[in-house]
Amino acid sequence: MDQFVEAITTGAGMLWKALWALIFGYIISAGIQVVVTRQQMGRLLGERGTKQAALAGFFGFISSSCSFAALAASRSVFVKGAHPANALAFLIASTNLVIELGIVLWVLVGWRFTLGNLLLGVLMIAYAYALTRFWLPKRLTRDAKIHARDAQKREGMAMDEGMPGTLRDKLLSLDGWRRIAHAFFMEWKMVWKEILFGFTVAGFISVLVPQEFWNALFLTSDSSGAQNPSFLVVVENALIAPVVAFFTFIGSMGNVPLASMLWSKGASFGGVMSFLGADLVAATVVWVHAKYYGWRYALVLSGLLYICMVAAGISVNYIFALFGQLPTERPGLQEMVRFGVDYTLFLNVAFGLAALALLWLHFSSEPKTKPIEDRPAPKKRSLSQRTAH
Repeated sequence: MDQFVEAITTGAGMLWKALWALIFGYIISAGIQVVVTRQQMGRLLGERGTKQAALAGFFGFISSSCSFAALAASRSVFVKGAHPANALAFLIASTNLVIELGIVLWVLVGWRFTLGNLLLGVLMIAYAYALTRFWLPKRLTRDAKIHARDAQKREGMAMDEGMPGTLRDKLLSLDGWRRIAHAFFMEWKMVWKEILFGFTVAGFISVLVPQEFWNALFLTSDSSGAQNPSFLVVVENALIAPVVAFFTFIGSMGNVPLASMLWSKGASFGGVMSFLGADLVAATVVWVHAKYYGWRYALVLSGLLYICMVAAGISVNYIFALFGQLPTERPGLQEMVRFGVDYTLFLNVAFGLAALALLWLHFSSEPKTKPIEDRPAPKKRSLSQRTAH
C-alpha cells in the first residue's frame, strides 16, 4: 500500500512539475492556429532550406518545454503549410532547446548536461534535416497532412485558415481570444487521457522497478575506464536509452530525474544524452502522433527520430571527450519530484489562472453560426401563404 501511494504521489509530482509548461505550450499552439494563417506559415517555413529549418528551430525554442504541447504546436505548424523538415525542427527544438529544462539539469547533474542537451537538440535538428531528404516520401507526408486536417475537423477545430486581420486585430480583440480559447480547449480534449495515463505509468515504474534492473540494462565500464567509456558502452547505452524512454518517459521535464538516476547508476554520458532526447519516442507520444497523422506516418517519424537521437547522443559524448569535458562526478539523485512553495507553485498558479480564463471564455462564448445539422428546419408555408406570393 505504501508503494502504491508513493507511485501515485510520484506520478502526480511529475505532472505538477510539468503542468505550467503544458498549459503554456497549448496556449502557444492555439495562438498559432488563430494568429498565423496558412499562407503566412507556408511563406516562412513552406520551403526546404537551412534558413527555414533554423527559423523553425527558433520558433520551437520560444514555444514549449513539454513534448505533448510540442506535438500539438508542431502539428499546427505542419498543417499550416510548413515543410516536414521544418516541422520536425520545430518539434525537436520545442522539447530540447528550452531554458527551464536546462536549469533543472544544471541543478541536478551539472552544467555539462545543460550544454550537452542544447548541443543534442541542434544535432538532432541537423540529422533530421538530412534524413528527411529521403526518409519521408512526398505521398506519405501529403496523406499525413490530410489526416491531421481531418482530425482537427472531427474534433471541432475548423479554424484551419486562421483569423483574418492584422496581428494587432487578432491579439487585441475579444473575437481573437475567443478563437484562441476554443482552440486551447480542443487541444486538451484530444490528449488529456494520454497525458494522465503517461504520468501515472511513469510514477509506478519509477517506484516499483528495482535499481538492479537499470544496472543490468546498461553496459558500464570498469573503474579504470569509467571516465572514458569504450565505444561499445557508449553505443549500447545510446541505443538502449530511447527504448527505456518508450516505457518510462512522459515529458521533457519529467524525464530529468530518471536521467539523473541513470547517470548515478553508471550509464555513459552519451546514453544519458540519448535518453534526454527520447521524449519524442515515448509510447504515449507515438500514440498521439498516430492520432494526428495516422499510424504509418507515426511509425516512420518515430523511426527517424530514434536514429537522430541515438546518433546525436553518441556525437555529443565524443565532442565532449574531444575537449576533455566529459563529466566524471556521479552524485546520487538529490532532487525528487515534490510539492512545495517554489517557482513551480507560482508558475502553476499563474498559468492555471490563464487556463481557467481561457476555459471560461470558451464555455461562455456562443458560436456565431450553428452547424447545418443543428439548425432548425425551415417551416413549411401553408397553401394560402404560397399562393399569396
